[in-house]
Amino acid sequence: MRLKARDGRTDFESCGLSSGCQPIHKRLILLTVDFEAFRSETMPIWIEAMHRWANHATRTGLRFSFFLSVEDAIRLRAAAPSIYEDFLSAIRDLERTGSRFYPHNHFVYETTTGEKTVHSRETGRPPVHYAKRKSLFWDVVHRHRLPLGAWLTTVRTTYETILADARCAVPTPVVFRAGGWDYGGSCHDLQLYVEALGAARLFVDSSACRGTFGTPTWRVGAEFGKNVFRLQDNILEVAPTWSVDVSTPPLSLEQLRTLLSLGIHQGLLAGRSGVEVAVLHFDHLFRRWSGGAVGASDVDDPRTVDTRIRRAFRLFTALCSVFRYRCATYEDVT
Repeated sequence: MRLKARDGRTDFESCGLSSGCQPIHKRLILLTVDFEAFRSETMPIWIEAMHRWANHATRTGLRFSFFLSVEDAIRLRAAAPSIYEDFLSAIRDLERTGSRFYPHNHFVYETTTGEKTVHSRETGRPPVHYAKRKSLFWDVVHRHRLPLGAWLTTVRTTYETILADARCAVPTPVVFRAGGWDYGGSCHDLQLYVEALGAARLFVDSSACRGTFGTPTWRVGAEFGKNVFRLQDNILEVAPTWSVDVSTPPLSLEQLRTLLSLGIHQGLLAGRSGVEVAVLHFDHLFRRWSGGAVGASDVDDPRTVDTRIRRAFRLFTALCSVFRYRCATYEDVT
């Protein structure tokens, strides 16, 4: 069965994999950060930004949930061990603020180098029509023909190794976010994905979206107040609700659209309980804008990056005040 966007429900709900919304008797905001697309040559400014982020988190009391691309971290460890040690120090700095790190993965990688596995075990024809961006599920299941549960177990092991290197505790629960928001392009795929989460002891997921990628139906996440629900095998889905680009210039059209997008969450504006799950990308701190569009090169000026961090923290602090959120991590939801 192919996925169809219907009634604003996520794919999991449309495929009958949800047992209904989970009651939430709190008003929380989870500030989630996709931490990916970093390379050894760009890490000095990234590491400085991580420490600055930690300083602002300490000052404001805001806590963050970082979804760490495990393949990028292993590639850094193999390519630049000394920089990797500095990176681990920055992870520890962030963890001391109350922030948490969780696993994130986009493709099959070599466990010693983090490089993308180039050979394919494909023995049949992959789907002609695919509803998602071709990333995690596509690469593992349709390209390499690997059992997804076994692969996610490998991802979890890699993740735990990185936290051990950083001398950080593994949080409870361990939450997963699929790279590229790709957890399969059909209801059968989604069933496999949910079963694989359970097999890898990843009992909380934060990946839900709906519609077909590359079309107007595509949406990441769900509406505030309707975004937390149980899946089969007692997996808890805590779907994103809002996306924030921390690189957008102040008073820009992009920033205005971001703020106005909160208006679609009727439960939020009505003062109801629930979990706001904001999604931002750490690599956007280094985006270069040119003529209203994203430029080809990265920002390498620490002052620009620091200005963006300060602006982001002002926004998050204001949101907590206006909407009476308590800033939390996933352990506060479960």
